[in-house]
Amino acid sequence: MKSLLLALGAQLATGLPANGQAGGSSIIDEALPTLGLANITSVGMSDIKGRSLSGPFLAADFPDPSIIWGDGSWKAYATSSNGKRVPIATSSDTLSWALTSNDALPNPGSWVDANDKSIWAPDVQKNDAGTYVMYYTARKSGSTHCIGAATSATALGPFTPQSAPLICNDAGGGVIDASGYDDGVDRWILWKVDGNSLGGATTCQGGTPSGSYKSTPIMIQRVARNALTLLDSPSRILDNEGASNNGVVEAPALYKIANGNYILFYSAHCYSSDDYDIEYAFSSTINGAYTNRGLLLRSVDNKGIWGPGGLDIDPDGRSVVFHGRSVLMTEVPPASCTARL
Repeated sequence: MKSLLLALGAQLATGLPANGQAGGSSIIDEALPTLGLANITSVGMSDIKGRSLSGPFLAADFPDPSIIWGDGSWKAYATSSNGKRVPIATSSDTLSWALTSNDALPNPGSWVDANDKSIWAPDVQKNDAGTYVMYYTARKSGSTHCIGAATSATALGPFTPQSAPLICNDAGGGVIDASGYDDGVDRWILWKVDGNSLGGATTCQGGTPSGSYKSTPIMIQRVARNALTLLDSPSRILDNEGASNNGVVEAPALYKIANGNYILFYSAHCYSSDDYDIEYAFSSTINGAYTNRGLLLRSVDNKGIWGPGGLDIDPDGRSVVFHGRSVLMTEVPPASCTARL
């Protein structure tokens, strides 16, 4: 089935009390905003329920999108699709997108399995030297998925991969969905330990569900200002809640709000299900436990989007991208979406 890239204009609605404060390693509930997407427009077509939708669109699959402003325009990168290992779309306003002919990562690296060179969920940062750094997921030869890094002088690439992966975790089931964050002093990398690939009770696996749910923690680790050198040790900041989210949390993205708290956006449930959604949680410290979970967008929100997930947020906090489907159907890979905050 052919999918569409949905281009969505949205606003992030928040409610933040003027006198709310957070202290220590805990958060006072009254200080936390309630988040929601408003004023969404979608592709110029009718959805499955016959509602009229309008707005720009790109007639191409574009899963797991990430966004960055680079070299004079917005760039979005996606999981392998459209005949490219890492396809790129460009925009001047984050609303109208055009798929380019560029492949940002034609060579994924010598460490990548020769029989499986597909790339998942790329994320691009610009380091202090002006070099673009891409984090990406690929299967290591004879092993599980790892996170690699590649660099380029331009946002369109092609990016040159490092000779070895940056992060691996075979015992945990592999690692996927890396994203970078710069707090102005330190840089960080976040990722998911792919525990559901080991099986367990979740339906989001290759085998038959059985036993208990496996851990799928979201991890964070400080990196040097070059965005390539790992520092200190990783911290676990969030995990799945078992049956309530089918044993899966993934696709982390981080943002700091005005009251000093951090918001962790993430997806829960299985990516191939209409239950897949975008959620968020808060912490007063960047590498502390994220709590007070909330739900940002799901299939039943009557937005004409099913199985939304994989949200990424631009550093200015004004625009996000995420994927979803324009039809109600399980077990179909999601198309991609963009949104404005």
